Amino acid sequence: MKLKHTLIALASSSLLLSGVTYAADATPATAAPSAKAAASAATVKAAAAATTAASVANARMTDRQMAKSGNMKADREQLQQKLRAGKNRADYDKILKDNGYRISAINEDKKDYLEYEVVKGGSSYEVQIDFKDGATQASKVEVENNMWRADATKRMMKDDNYQHAGALVVDPKGRYSDRRNMKGWTDEKDSLEKALPINLKAADYRSKLEGLGYKVTAVNDRDKDGIEYEIAKGENSYEVQIDLDPSTGTAKKIDVTSNLWEAEVTDQATDRAKEMKK
Repeated sequence: MKLKHTLIALASSSLLLSGVTYAADATPATAAPSAKAAASAATVKAAAAATTAASVANARMTDRQMAKSGNMKADREQLQQKLRAGKNRADYDKILKDNGYRISAINEDKKDYLEYEVVKGGSSYEVQIDFKDGATQASKVEVENNMWRADATKRMMKDDNYQHAGALVVDPKGRYSDRRNMKGWTDEKDSLEKALPINLKAADYRSKLEGLGYKVTAVNDRDKDGIEYEIAKGENSYEVQIDLDPSTGTAKKIDVTSNLWEAEVTDQATDRAKEMKK
């Protein structure tokens, strides 16, 4: 867990600083501290500050933490409300642009349905727009979390300056459409939850998951109250959230949820599966 890494880095740096100070204090009282010792202390302090800043900058919230923060839900609802004021496809594109969103991929573009992947900062959403009876104005607009991301979306999320090499084209197979992929993902999620019994130890769940063919790609959070595993199997990934009884160390609640904020190794695992399927 990144927060724990930060605390460990701070503690280690503090111990190192204490050691430098102790060494300086051990010299005879008449001797002035050397410039070299002072420089060493300054270097250690600067390194500690840099380590802390880097750790905080690289901190990655888990899906549970993101859900509790409510930030993504509020952003989705706000964008959805604005898009519903559009009268035609050109309006929807303009509303996205005016609100700081970039279209990173087009998953579907049909007479009755348009589906975009959009990016703003480090977040991505899927914009799903339905049209009825050939109307230019949408009959339904939804902004959903973007679980299956096109390569261009991933690049844009990591690099604000990323630009498409050419004009955007529709993915002919709709490989990254959440609407298309969601049913299979949900069915697998429900089956997995039923296969994970209550009252096992944390380590037992890891063995159970691996026995079911899942690869545990990351551990996002671990303490006496719970553990969170990122798992991957084929093109799908999940976050398994296990609440533990501190007195027994056994599970009292298990949730299998979406894994929007994948660790790099999880992303690589699902990408390999996609490449093999091509």
